[in-house]
Amino acid sequence: MVIKLSGLTFFTKHVLTLLTVFSCGLMAFIVKAQTIVPSTLTAEEFSELHQCDKKFAYDIYFLGKKVGYLHRTIQWHKNSTSPQAVITSYGEVSFLWIDSTYQQKSTMQYSPQYQHFLTASFSQKLTGIKARAMKTKMSANGLSSTVTLNGEVSHYQSINESEKQPLYDIDSLGAQIRLNLLQGKVHFNLSRQASSRVENYQFEVAGLEVIDHKKWGKLTTIKVIEVGEHKDIVLWFSPKHDHQLIKAQLDMMFSPVVWLSHFSRQCEQ
Repeated sequence: MVIKLSGLTFFTKHVLTLLTVFSCGLMAFIVKAQTIVPSTLTAEEFSELHQCDKKFAYDIYFLGKKVGYLHRTIQWHKNSTSPQAVITSYGEVSFLWIDSTYQQKSTMQYSPQYQHFLTASFSQKLTGIKARAMKTKMSANGLSSTVTLNGEVSHYQSINESEKQPLYDIDSLGAQIRLNLLQGKVHFNLSRQASSRVENYQFEVAGLEVIDHKKWGKLTTIKVIEVGEHKDIVLWFSPKHDHQLIKAQLDMMFSPVVWLSHFSRQCEQ
């Protein structure tokens, strides 16, 4: 990477990759030796595993310098037969003359019928080099979407439609990863609705790794890697922090790194 316009565009692209794909603080990991939940969750099990309100703050670093942040909140609305979560995110990145912001709001729910999470809709706004305004509405089964990108409407279908694999936004993607890992899965494919295409991810659990965190010291984490098209992505989850995503980066010589700096949750007793 060189520090010129093309290099800065490259930098911004991959910071936004981390912001939009791996700022998903819903993600968690329960090691294989622990009790595995059944594939069909009762209402009580679902509430215990998923329905805490949570707040996250992530700091973004490049070449050792803090260049941005991401804040996220997850709030569950449980006054219906089908509880929904509303997730809001806001982030900023500033590097040399680049200033970019990221905003997203999404609504998702767990489907007892399909036994996985579904996105109802989400909206996203980015400013800077890769500026865009995006609104997406998913079909009831999650297999198709209607995307309005900068005023232009497009329609998409799931890559794995024959397998009834839905399209996720970043927030429901994180929730589904969490559920898969709670069920003891170590290899799985998921599809995400990006701005102008459907992206497929192949995740694999790589094992335990000790990392040194500026705030919390040495932590034993679970390392997860993407082994498909996005194979440069590496993720670490901390069992001491609700098994949340604590670090994310691209496996490159010069790579932005995202670190969890604050996490809190509130669960009904």
